Amino acid sequence: MGETLQIQVYAASVDDILEEEEHYADQLKEYLFYTEALRAVCRKHELTQFELEMAAQDLASKKQQKEELVTGTVRTFSLKGMTSKLFGQETAEQREAKLQVLEQQIEEGEEAVKEKNTESDEFVKTAWIDIEHFKDQKDRDLKEALISYAIMQISRCKKGIQVWTNAKECFNKM
Repeated sequence: MGETLQIQVYAASVDDILEEEEHYADQLKEYLFYTEALRAVCRKHELTQFELEMAAQDLASKKQQKEELVTGTVRTFSLKGMTSKLFGQETAEQREAKLQVLEQQIEEGEEAVKEKNTESDEFVKTAWIDIEHFKDQKDRDLKEALISYAIMQISRCKKGIQVWTNAKECFNKM
């Protein structure tokens, strides 16, 4: 009766089925790992954006210092403003030297902002191309994996139906 039911054959195939399902799960796990890579890309973009903002803030600060030096008025409280009030104004030569240094720093700051802006734009372009490529590949891979999984499930169900049909016939003969 056991041979007629073929239950041992069906039971033995469970390990094979589990191995096949594990194979499909491994394919899906690859995309879990890819999310970590996407997070790293996002962190890199945030860092690049932060560096750009810091360079722009530094440039704005230098321009404000130049304006204060040229006009002689200090808009915010600073140690420099207090020392000039306590000890008097600096000489014209000192102001001229500071002005030249600030102008050079402003030029360097503008160049740094341009570099960071270009770097950020290039990073976004390459990251976007990579993400689009991933989306296309992901769609193909997931479609293939799900079709294969569905075929495996259909075959598994057919085996189950065959076992139950054999069992039914066996019980009907009894």
